[in-house]
Amino acid sequence: MPSPPPFTAITPSARLFMGAAFVFVLAAGLSLFVLSEQTSAFFAWTIKPPLTAAFLGCGYLAVATALGLGLRESDWAPVRVGVWVVATGLVSILIATLLHLDKFHLSSPVWTARVWAWSWLFLYVALVPGLLVTLWMQWRQPAATPTPRTALSGSLRVAQCLVGGLMAVMGAALFLAPGSAEQLWPWPLTPLTARMVGSFYLAFGVSLFAAAHENDYVRIRVASFAYVVFAVLQLVTALRYPGADWLAFPGLLLGTMLLALFVIGSAGVRGAR
Repeated sequence: MPSPPPFTAITPSARLFMGAAFVFVLAAGLSLFVLSEQTSAFFAWTIKPPLTAAFLGCGYLAVATALGLGLRESDWAPVRVGVWVVATGLVSILIATLLHLDKFHLSSPVWTARVWAWSWLFLYVALVPGLLVTLWMQWRQPAATPTPRTALSGSLRVAQCLVGGLMAVMGAALFLAPGSAEQLWPWPLTPLTARMVGSFYLAFGVSLFAAAHENDYVRIRVASFAYVVFAVLQLVTALRYPGADWLAFPGLLLGTMLLALFVIGSAGVRGAR
């Protein structure tokens, strides 16, 4: 009887999916973050104010970080938490897209905007079944021999659960009731952008619960880097577009979430080393 493999290998289909998602997510993140004031020509729909575009760009660049680091792994275990970010965000953003399809540049006279809109729609529709096939094939891999864990500290797991729960609740509120953005967010959001922001919050919230469940510094390394990137880029965005009221309750809430993500991500990176 053959012995179990020392780790669960990443299947070629999973690596292909991660590579395709990385290219698309990186392109979206760079376009939103760098060209925040030109989304009418260089994105799938027009986003105002530019602060919102840059905020969403930070989310995409953080996910691109997780995917890029995941592509360097041979073992599936360190990739799992990052996949939760991708899976949750992918499904919720597709739903938000279909709910607000009239806002997209599908018939724009600007050809770059039209290309972005159709590419966005095609890729989100195609990536969801691609993810399901990828996960099914990955789960069919032979079970690996359990490896000794470098368990997370109790305080880190508590922080992951608390912040993950708060982010998931806020994300669900923004997604299901976009009008709640007036009470929860420090600058104006449209129903579409509220659902997009809520999608990222849901994704990060779910991933924090997954990280606490993994209870292993090595297995949360990929996601931890993504948390740090997200928090740091949001600081850059706040300095670049100082239009939000950070001293009111919504601003303090967002600032607290970003600081907590930075601390949690930094602790995860240090523990993995």
